[in-house]
Amino acid sequence: MFRALALLPLPLLYAVCGALAFVARLVGWRARFVREGIARCLPEISEAERRRVAAGFYSYLGELVAEAIHGARIDAADLAGRVRFENPEAVEEVLRGGKRVMLLAAHHCNWEWLLLRCSTSFGTPLVAAYKPASREAANRALTALRSRLGATMVPAKQVVQYLLGQRGGVKLLALVADQSPAASSEKSQWLPFFGEETAFFRGPGWIGAKMGYQPFFVAMHRESRGRYAVRFVPLPGPIERADPDRIIEAYVRAVEAQARQSPEQYFWAYNRWKRTRGLYG
Repeated sequence: MFRALALLPLPLLYAVCGALAFVARLVGWRARFVREGIARCLPEISEAERRRVAAGFYSYLGELVAEAIHGARIDAADLAGRVRFENPEAVEEVLRGGKRVMLLAAHHCNWEWLLLRCSTSFGTPLVAAYKPASREAANRALTALRSRLGATMVPAKQVVQYLLGQRGGVKLLALVADQSPAASSEKSQWLPFFGEETAFFRGPGWIGAKMGYQPFFVAMHRESRGRYAVRFVPLPGPIERADPDRIIEAYVRAVEAQARQSPEQYFWAYNRWKRTRGLYG
């Protein structure tokens, strides 16, 4: 079915997926997570405004799914016209200096197109960490989609081992780092996220500080339907001799600011607070 949908022109995909997203809103798909996430993160806005944000989220969800499907056949030239980089020279300068770069994004706007766009933009192979899907068929399909313009996809749990095995050969690394670590993970860092103690992976901070990767937050915002602008914001990193915790803290503050700026495009349909901090962290 995915392959059949990918053959549809993007305007028709928007119509189909928009209708499905409307139905998802009507039947309450993940409504509790959406409602509670918005209330916890944006307590200062009114109930009416929260409902408006939730409605906007479901509307954008249809666009996001349509664009992700279209990603199966979008070419690099079209993608470059749809995902505009405001300051690619910030990343290029670090790479030209012989240093490594780590791109840290969030589940905000179209992270699937962002990965494809970065795969072809900096003249060096991109390695991206990902969380495998629970179903093998879905995992194969997503991996093929995300790697189709040249990215090497590595499961997040194996990324440090992979980087060590490449002996410094990976110059450009990308991670979407706002997912919640598993309860069994010993590599969690607890930080206030919109005022609530929240678990984050320590990995990006450790990679940046200990393996010499200069981290950038990839700030993406929607300009219009199917059109995005991206700005690369340097975070404290090896150039400033930052410690791992400082890198993650700066990343979390950047995610918060982006979500506040355009909350409809943040992926609220996810239980970000499924873990609570135990007595000993």
